[in-house]
Amino acid sequence: MTDPHDTRPERDRTVIVNNDRGSGGGGGSGWLIAGLLIVVIVVGGYFLFGDRLTGGSGGGDTNVTIDTPDVNVPDVDMPDVDVAPEGGNAAPAPAPAN
Repeated sequence: MTDPHDTRPERDRTVIVNNDRGSGGGGGSGWLIAGLLIVVIVVGGYFLFGDRLTGGSGGGDTNVTIDTPDVNVPDVDMPDVDVAPEGGNAAPAPAPAN
């Protein structure tokens, strides 16, 4: 029911619905990306868990040898330093550890 005192103009509205999907070619890139993602996951899993998945040699010994150069540093004689500040008050001793 319309109000006789309503002075707003009536508007026509047009709604266009397009359900045309074409010839079935839409969405192909989504399948391509999904396939590439699956391939990346499978290859990554192979490199991450490769020995356990393929049986691997297992039980092998791993020996690591690190050769470091011999560095001889001479002892340095440090003079005794007074740690009291100019005012004559030294910093308090730290609290004993439990």
